[in-house]
Amino acid sequence: MVRPPGPDRPLYARIAAVLKSRVLAGTYPPGSRLPGEDDLAAVMGVSRSTIRQAIADLRRAGYVTSQRGSGTYVAAELPVEPLSPRSGPVYTGFLDDLDNEAHHVRETHRDRRDLVADQRLAADLRVPEGSPVVAFTAVRARHGTVYGVATDVLPAHVAAAITPEVLDRSPTTPDALTNAGHRVVESLQRVEPTLLDAATAARCGVAPGAPALLLTGIAYDQHHTPVDSYTLTIVAGYGIGLHLTRANPIAATHPPTPPPATP
Repeated sequence: MVRPPGPDRPLYARIAAVLKSRVLAGTYPPGSRLPGEDDLAAVMGVSRSTIRQAIADLRRAGYVTSQRGSGTYVAAELPVEPLSPRSGPVYTGFLDDLDNEAHHVRETHRDRRDLVADQRLAADLRVPEGSPVVAFTAVRARHGTVYGVATDVLPAHVAAAITPEVLDRSPTTPDALTNAGHRVVESLQRVEPTLLDAATAARCGVAPGAPALLLTGIAYDQHHTPVDSYTLTIVAGYGIGLHLTRANPIAATHPPTPPPATP
């Protein structure tokens, strides 16, 4: 997955990522006018030239258009579709610390299931309701430590390219997508607190009902076509989980209530 700009990326790229997140979260809806360069520069504490570079980046990516003498407007049709409203903030791309350690992430205990798309999956993947889809579920480990369970649901025609041989040489299902010719270049995801169900808890070797974090998202290929509707349940105590708890005001201010202690 594409890494969102971190501290080592140019300042304009980080500003562009912030503005894109606001567009995709609906703060700036399609067709609306962005605040002026002076206003954005003042609010974000950067120069007008940095704002101009960020807007140019978004314009090249198809998120905004500029009209001489009028301003910058959010594109009427975005390259990717915003996530439907739910609790939790929107993130663009995978988070830095997962991406930085991607070469240390491996999947184990994989299984594959043939399904049909319900209303939500049909909307996520832009396929007709009832269409065949394939779900890949696996335990994710980083540096050999289990941190959660991932489920990737792919349209059947995309999954068909992920042969057992492709999957065997791919550390994760997103890697398999790349190896099968469907490289993911952008993803949208939300994070919210959850409690572990019995099946997920058993896979991760922790107690059922334990607090966890749930990442839910849609991944897009180089043609802005959705190819993966995914979830990643992250167990408590893992580093990224602690980071997300701090970053997510909902998780921070309304943490899940732990199950009562067993006598």
